[in-house]
Amino acid sequence: MVIKRNSVLRLIAVVLFSVVMFPAEADAQRRFFRFQNRLEHDLRPYHFGFSLGINTMNYAIRPVESLREGQGFDYVLPEPDFGFHIGIVSNLKLNQYLDLRFIPAISFGDRHLEYYLPDDMAGTGYSSDWQRREPHRDQDLEVTLLEFPLHLKYKSARMTNTRVYVLGGFKYSHDLASIELGAGEEILARVARNDIHYEVGVGFDHYFYYFKFSGELKGSFGMFDLLRPGDDGFERYYNSIDRLNARSIMISLTFE
Repeated sequence: MVIKRNSVLRLIAVVLFSVVMFPAEADAQRRFFRFQNRLEHDLRPYHFGFSLGINTMNYAIRPVESLREGQGFDYVLPEPDFGFHIGIVSNLKLNQYLDLRFIPAISFGDRHLEYYLPDDMAGTGYSSDWQRREPHRDQDLEVTLLEFPLHLKYKSARMTNTRVYVLGGFKYSHDLASIELGAGEEILARVARNDIHYEVGVGFDHYFYYFKFSGELKGSFGMFDLLRPGDDGFERYYNSIDRLNARSIMISLTFE
């Protein structure tokens, strides 16, 4: 009890010392929240910036019917992985609340396909939870995407130095690391290089004295079937999948 009380007293002393000895700093903090920063920023017809962030890349898989009887697998499942992205922001003001944004970017990451045998074939014994079993085979797919998204950004009214917004649009992507055309060791399935995505997201803008900072959460959903045949002798693997679509979730930090 004595230790806790002494800690509280020290904390109070530090706060009082800061208020008494540094009034100018305290007043600057009050002005920071009271006055609007960078008013001229909202009047510009266009502006630029840069964006960086992390992402998780995955697939949406539709397996073929009668997967076990036809190809001998219980499940074919995607396994997500983390990556990162960087981009250049180009923003065109359409009106007070609507912007058109073009943010070419490059994204790095990995995706995985995992093939699970039935319990009796895998020799693991019966389990009601497939996640406890090890996959029979897996395919690692390295991803390096050139991305060209075009979004409409709808903003709220400015609340001193903060706005919230929603956005939506489409994106073309080209995978530089695709093994669609390549040859390699035991390629179970390949994926196409080109895709079109639709994207939706939410975020906020905050105006600092020297720049505008944004935090954004966005989902990206590929529209094309990316599946391509693997090497000869692995027909059962790529024939187990009826359709393969890209999915990703991105968290971005933008400076404009």
